[in-house]
Amino acid sequence: MRLSRLGTSRFLFALTTVFAGGLAGCAPFAPQAPAPQSLVLPETVMIRSGGRISAVPLEDYVTATVLSEVSPSSESDETVARILQVQAVVARTYAVFELGRHRSEGFDLCDTTHCQLYEPARLKTSRFAQSVRAAVSRTAGRIVTYQGRAAETLFHADCGGYTAGANLVWGGTSVPYLLAAPDEVSALSHRTWQLTMPAEKLRLALNADSRTRVGKRLTSVEIRDRDISGRAAEVVLTGDVAQTVRGEDLRAVITQAMGDRAFMSTRFSVRRTATDFVFSGTGFGHGVGLCQIGAAARARRGDTVDSILGHYFPAATVTTATR
Repeated sequence: MRLSRLGTSRFLFALTTVFAGGLAGCAPFAPQAPAPQSLVLPETVMIRSGGRISAVPLEDYVTATVLSEVSPSSESDETVARILQVQAVVARTYAVFELGRHRSEGFDLCDTTHCQLYEPARLKTSRFAQSVRAAVSRTAGRIVTYQGRAAETLFHADCGGYTAGANLVWGGTSVPYLLAAPDEVSALSHRTWQLTMPAEKLRLALNADSRTRVGKRLTSVEIRDRDISGRAAEVVLTGDVAQTVRGEDLRAVITQAMGDRAFMSTRFSVRRTATDFVFSGTGFGHGVGLCQIGAAARARRGDTVDSILGHYFPAATVTTATR
């Protein structure tokens, strides 16, 4: 989940699987160019958790992060094992890629969706703790690599049926392993959502940010352009002032006013009624990288861990690193 992680709390995403609130492993800007690094994993990482900084063994960090990001309820033992192993590889890789992200503050990674959720208390309280420890042990040393370096393994709760390209969400150049692609699992696996906002409430929310300020009137909200994944790339806001904004920016502004789960993705349509604006969409999160709900569906149908990772990170390779 580097993000503009617009979602931090855990919730029941499908009838079978619980994921963290949608944006884990995300970023408010384009993914970084990989810094030179060897494939030698650190023994420990410096984590700020609950305001305190401490050195945490890497595999303990991965275990707690997986417990914080996913809870595969009502699945078979085989499916649970695959889901947890996939998330373990993703979490480990993400930690290695992001080492030193908070270096200027004296630690590597924080415990929020700015980096990855990290709630170490779950090591003692979660009923999945033993299963996650087994998954982390089973995947020990395994990370996703691209051109000999750890990849930026972004992930999100639900792509809505089509993953997004990192460059299309945040700008910058295309990343070969973070591309837009159809998620070929049952459409029933993906979440649909709707948000109805009174016109005046939406106007006030838009006016709270200079990017979307429309003045004393809000006449229309229209999607002018969509990217290949069906996400709103450009949205035109018409009022006293006309504004053209990126879909992700509009989502950020509305989320700021309405909460993390209100405006779940930029894969949406919008219509105006006499009094309201009605947004209808699919998915939850930025859509880049691994789709947790899609990965769970693939695990359920028997796909291997490596094939699941290979689908969501094409051009990348699952590699066993050393210590």
